[in-house]
Amino acid sequence: MIAFSYRRAAAIFSKEFKHILRDPFTLIMALLLPLLIVLVLGNSIEFNIRSINMAYNDADITQSSRKLVETFASSNYFKPYDISNPNDAFNEMVAERARVALVIPPRFEHDMMSGDRPGTVQVMVDGADNSSIIAVTNYLRTINKNAYFKINDIPRGTVAEKLRFQSRYLFNPELNSRWFSVPGLTAVIIALVAIMLTTLTICREWERGSMEMLLSTPATTLEIIAGKVLPYAILSFIGFVLVFIVGRVVFGVPFVGSYIILILATLLFILGYLAIGLYISVSTHKQDVAIEFACIVGLLPAIVLSGFVFPVEYMGRGYQAVSSIFPARFYIDISRDQFLKGSGIADLWPGFLALVVIAVVMLTACLVRFKRTLE
Repeated sequence: MIAFSYRRAAAIFSKEFKHILRDPFTLIMALLLPLLIVLVLGNSIEFNIRSINMAYNDADITQSSRKLVETFASSNYFKPYDISNPNDAFNEMVAERARVALVIPPRFEHDMMSGDRPGTVQVMVDGADNSSIIAVTNYLRTINKNAYFKINDIPRGTVAEKLRFQSRYLFNPELNSRWFSVPGLTAVIIALVAIMLTTLTICREWERGSMEMLLSTPATTLEIIAGKVLPYAILSFIGFVLVFIVGRVVFGVPFVGSYIILILATLLFILGYLAIGLYISVSTHKQDVAIEFACIVGLLPAIVLSGFVFPVEYMGRGYQAVSSIFPARFYIDISRDQFLKGSGIADLWPGFLALVVIAVVMLTACLVRFKRTLE
């Protein structure tokens, strides 16, 4: 058995690195694309719904009804605008000019002040947008309570309540969406860059006819793979550092964990996706086909099945099993934990174990799949 030669692997590494430096497309993919994606998606992804258009009709036209509308407007969650006819509320929602409609009937203030019957208003919510209806309903509960104190001129806290909840939001007290999304977005970006870069490396050798020269050298399969993967591992890690800096400086995401733990997890994560990209590359031999597989295998699972958008624990068991194949599921948990919680390695070892297993399995598959013949 031929021993691993660091000299031969270094020669292949040097050749691949020089090619990268002469290829603007590869440098743009590795360095500028991550920055562009994190800046665009980091500013556009927002889980806290605000400025919801609300049509309202005030048939009471009293101080109490005006205070109710003011409560909605001052919450910053709703943008109320007046409509002349209560029957137009439904039409406004059908036309998608409003997602919520408020109809205040006559005698609203009279009912509120008399105490004979509760003051009642009609609130219609667009149920077609299922992603926001729960948040809107929660906003309405809070506004209902605030409006009661405001209309009756009662200072908050002076009325005894039978049950009172005092909530504290740990790790993200402001419920800032960017604190949650940017660490997960880091995994999506690095996965995309790593798998796209390595997918093209072997295919490029086959299409340009230089694979024959590479196979004629004394280099072993392991040396060829190591020499080709390492440059892209370095580029992917540089991309991670750039995204990390943008997340901390531009979006103000805190970091309370260990840099060592995050770096170790990132290296294992990059190695796993480099191995996946390399396996696609050695299996297809065609750049256009490899890119299609890279998007299907790398991008879609990293977004849909990783927990970046939808919590994995709420998926069906079949989807949870499929998501366990991809490193992004485990890396996103570790990344978010290190940014916001700061758990130790003793709490995160299942995720690290999964990253190691996936990387080892995929690298082994690459070694088995790699052919040293030209057929």
